[in-house]
Amino acid sequence: MPIYEYLCKPCNTIFQFLVRSGRNENEMLCPKCGMKDLERVMSRFSTSSSKSEPGDDMASDLADVDENDPRSMARAVRKMAEEMGEDLGPELEHALGRLESGEDPEKIEQELEEMGFGDEDSSGMGAPSPGRDPGLY
Repeated sequence: MPIYEYLCKPCNTIFQFLVRSGRNENEMLCPKCGMKDLERVMSRFSTSSSKSEPGDDMASDLADVDENDPRSMARAVRKMAEEMGEDLGPELEHALGRLESGEDPEKIEQELEEMGFGDEDSSGMGAPSPGRDPGLY
């Protein structure tokens, strides 16, 4: 039974939901305001600094990433998104394609920020990061 995270934009809060088989994700409501249109977001995860357990494929995949190689970083992001069943969207697909061709990651990040993607909204004002609700729904 997977746990997924959903963002309620009006509340600017991320909630965790246990999605049992048969539960329709489109019918879930925000526990705080009752809003129906929740957006599924990429979950945070962590890995320990000790050796990973056998079968812990994601941790071992990340251990092999060369942070100085843009192609290696792009491969890791694609593999994680594929394993999690996430759609990367056209902007990230474009950025990953540029990483795979060996372009400088900092240049790509700067251009995306100038286009309004990243930590800032399109008005140029810093958008507050969403809060996280500690509950499981």
